[in-house]
Amino acid sequence: MEVTNLSLEMLREAAWNPNQLDEKMLGKLKQGITRYGLVENLVVRPQDGYFEVLSGNQRLKVLAELGIETVPCIVLELNDAEARLLTQALNHIHGVDDLGLRAQLLREVLSQIKQEEVLLILPETSGNLTSLASIGQEDISRQLQNWQQSRLTKLSHLKFQLTDNQKIVVEKAITCFLPSARENKSDNPTLRGQALYLLCQSYLRKECEYGK
Repeated sequence: MEVTNLSLEMLREAAWNPNQLDEKMLGKLKQGITRYGLVENLVVRPQDGYFEVLSGNQRLKVLAELGIETVPCIVLELNDAEARLLTQALNHIHGVDDLGLRAQLLREVLSQIKQEEVLLILPETSGNLTSLASIGQEDISRQLQNWQQSRLTKLSHLKFQLTDNQKIVVEKAITCFLPSARENKSDNPTLRGQALYLLCQSYLRKECEYGK
């Protein structure tokens, strides 16, 4: 594996890469790069006299807007199939936050950095950020226990694509059910997952009663 500085003029986006960011998230990415610099190398492969970007297409757009001329890149020699496989892996393999530990982290951040600055970089809305940061120590202890339970519980992961307005509504609805999720005994150790389940359960009960 080789790491080298390459000119942006030598880099090309992978047109087949399905990973996209909307303008709002691109703006947050730009704020992050402006504040901290490029903290993660692009991953590229030689292709037709240029270098095709396998990981970092969105960062490439932002770097071009910022007028950056050269960037550090990890250069790999891959055929088409291997390049596409690696790109999908880099796009989709990631961890899941422990909510209690994340709340503690956010409180520490917000004690030293203004919320307005934090919202410029993180994907959360103002309401969601406040809700996360307000989770107490008892909740953190519960989440630590749940983390252990989650290692033994088989959970399914769901993915949804939402507009910004739809995301705000969904986040508000889930936040409303967080208190009930904390009190409810369940084999689902994730607080937000349990809140979503209770939200759907409540809706179905009301619909069934209405339809009688």
